[in-house]
Amino acid sequence: MNLNKLAATLGTLCAAVFLIGLATTLTKSRLIGFYDILPVYIIIGSALVMMFVELKTYFDDHKDQ
Repeated sequence: MNLNKLAATLGTLCAAVFLIGLATTLTKSRLIGFYDILPVYIIIGSALVMMFVELKTYFDDHKDQ
């Protein structure tokens, strides 16, 4: 594994941990209900899916390296 693949993997994982932590923190608040946080879940979920799809296509495009 070269340095670019390692950096892409680490960057994606750090961003995913941040977004999941953000959603968890918002869920723990007593002032915010489930329907208030639902759009955030949808946006974070779509961002996570897009990040992992992008990482997969990066690995597929750079298989020979």
